[in-house]
Amino acid sequence: MNKHALTRILIVMVAFLTLVCVSCIERSEEITVDEDGTATIIAKFDGNAEDLRRLALPSEPEWTILRNVVDSSDTDNATMKLEAELVVPYGTPLPETFAKPDATNRETALQFPTELKRWTENGRTFYEFKRTYIARAYSPYDITDYMIPLGAWDQELEKRVLEEGIFEVSEEDRANYLEQFAVAYGYFHWRFMWEATAEMYRRGRISAGAKESVESWALDYLEATVTPVRILGILGKDDDSIDVALDRLGDELHDEFIKHFVSTVGEDQTDIQREFIDIFRLNTRIFDATEALGAHQFSISLELPGTIVSANGMIDPDKPSTVEWYFKGGDLHDKNIPLHALSVVEN
Repeated sequence: MNKHALTRILIVMVAFLTLVCVSCIERSEEITVDEDGTATIIAKFDGNAEDLRRLALPSEPEWTILRNVVDSSDTDNATMKLEAELVVPYGTPLPETFAKPDATNRETALQFPTELKRWTENGRTFYEFKRTYIARAYSPYDITDYMIPLGAWDQELEKRVLEEGIFEVSEEDRANYLEQFAVAYGYFHWRFMWEATAEMYRRGRISAGAKESVESWALDYLEATVTPVRILGILGKDDDSIDVALDRLGDELHDEFIKHFVSTVGEDQTDIQREFIDIFRLNTRIFDATEALGAHQFSISLELPGTIVSANGMIDPDKPSTVEWYFKGGDLHDKNIPLHALSVVEN
């Protein structure tokens, strides 16, 4: 495996490094508000079809689909171009997500509560737009964020490995890097176990003793399973086989976590087992969708009646009634992104 393939695997597998937009997804909204408060939204999406669907897309009958073209000529990277329109009369709630209320991906979908207010005061009419893109939990799964300040993550070593290649560095460097990589990878997957057991304990479904027992076992299991030797064996495969091997390892870990939880609570506790499995699987789906979000590029354009007098976005001097926002999906990792604009019309 060459150093370029290693770089790709490190990014895609656990996102321990800064996300690189290899296959960017463009998503934009053009929102126009009439004087009566009616909002017309044109949403456009362009990029990898699978990644787009992970976070939900506008759909009928709520939205009018103006364009929906999927190009599958590249079997490894089908692309989609989608354009949809929604007209929202004033007083009707604006969309907070693109997922339908009963959609299976509702909980993994991007959430963006949106509000539009219109009022008259001192002979002037005000229009206020607010939207908040809700943060996606990301850094809790990345142990390097905590190891670096403690000096426990060797960034210089990582840099050498990425520049020279895992098989080109010294034997000592390779051994040290594989060890820290295995620890980070193991923690990444252990965190899913911890999140699920913590939620079960919070709900009063398992005891503190059961929670600690399962989590302690998982740590021992990971130490014995996710070894530097096994990691090197995976990275030594053909480039096309590495992703598959890493996915299989992750699936193996998760299956064993679930099996051990089942044996801990008892074979007869089917309701508790099912609840734990649902939480565990949901957490992994949410993270997968959050990781995929890193490749998204957002563009939002808002046109309000009158003149915009307050906004936290970009104002074009030639378009005093329009404000624009641009950000990357990775900006939503662990923090909200609020949008705000206020305009005034002289009556």
